Amino acid sequence: MTSWTANDLPDLTGRTVVITGAGRGLGLITARELARAGARVVLGVRHTGKARHAVAGLPGAFDIRPLDVSDLTSVRAFADSW
Repeated sequence: MTSWTANDLPDLTGRTVVITGAGRGLGLITARELARAGARVVLGVRHTGKARHAVAGLPGAFDIRPLDVSDLTSVRAFADSW
């Protein structure tokens, strides 16, 4: 059995991924690795300032947008922004 790591990600150039809760923890690590693989990463977060601080200095393209999944008005605004 072989172990899979983020180094096994394919080239994601030209792909866009959306990650909610990516301002910290597992979401932030996922965002970092997907961006490192070339993806444009859209972060849907409650606190955009904290997310900007979290991704500062990380390689890759990040688009930080406000999103509170517990608030349907916020979810609609996030969806409408596309």
